[in-house]
Amino acid sequence: MALLVNTLLPLVLLIALGVLLARLRVLGAQFAADLNKLAFWVALPALLLRSSAGASEARASTWVLLGVMLATTTIVALASWGWSRALGVPVAAQGTFVQSAFRGNLGFIGVPVVAASATDLPAPLASHLLGSAVIVMTLTMAYYNVLAVVVLQASRSRGAPGAGVLLRPILTNPLLISGLTGLGLSILGIGLPRPLDRTLEVLGDAAVPIALLCIGGSLTTTRFAGTRSWIVWAALFKVAVSPLVAGLLVRLAGLGPIELRIALVFASTSTAAAAYVMARQMGGDEALASGSIALSTLLSAISLALALYLTPVG
Repeated sequence: MALLVNTLLPLVLLIALGVLLARLRVLGAQFAADLNKLAFWVALPALLLRSSAGASEARASTWVLLGVMLATTTIVALASWGWSRALGVPVAAQGTFVQSAFRGNLGFIGVPVVAASATDLPAPLASHLLGSAVIVMTLTMAYYNVLAVVVLQASRSRGAPGAGVLLRPILTNPLLISGLTGLGLSILGIGLPRPLDRTLEVLGDAAVPIALLCIGGSLTTTRFAGTRSWIVWAALFKVAVSPLVAGLLVRLAGLGPIELRIALVFASTSTAAAAYVMARQMGGDEALASGSIALSTLLSAISLALALYLTPVG
């Protein structure tokens, strides 16, 4: 119980502070947008670059876990697509529904929760936990981007997208670039110079509070417009169905408690804010995306608490 309180309560309070600052107009729209850019382009990439560069030993279990997360994403995407049809969601909105159901907020919520849960663990366990989490997150996010383009494009009546539309979300994503760069340095055995490592550490320490304040601020402008049942079901797929699938696959794969924690935390995260950006860019249902993000963010407090409670480590 102490782990749940110590890990989740600070995150919830920071999100609540972001809501309060936005309501009081201390965190104005332009400042919030600039703060979000700082998190997306500087602070989180610094955290991921340093963490992945230190992930020198990706065990066999890490790659099995990656397979579990990719399989979970695929299963949830297919199941939510079938359910969207059963609900009568129009074709033009089905891609948004599916993306909202599978695309977890791994950068802003998943890794911070895993990192916070590792603070009381012995150094070797904490290093393995965070290193595996960063590797799996980086490659899973790459799959998210590809699959999101596919499902959103399938909802459009226009022709197939060009190579630029397919590759741009992957090639220009700073979280992916920083994570892959760090992994490359780790594989090549190239360590970060001490001054650069220290700089990245300071920037990375600021990533979590900045990201959570941004999420809190965004909730004040998120609209629950659209068909509410679609929003509810998309959010439930994200925070309820996804963890169930991930947990089952981890058990079937015979993975240990560290991999189970990573899988359940990642699968229990809320829908990523990038789902709204992608839906807007590719002509999806913006209201459905924004509503799913807001509701799944609220519900994820429960799903993440369960994920940590069910995965004792050490």
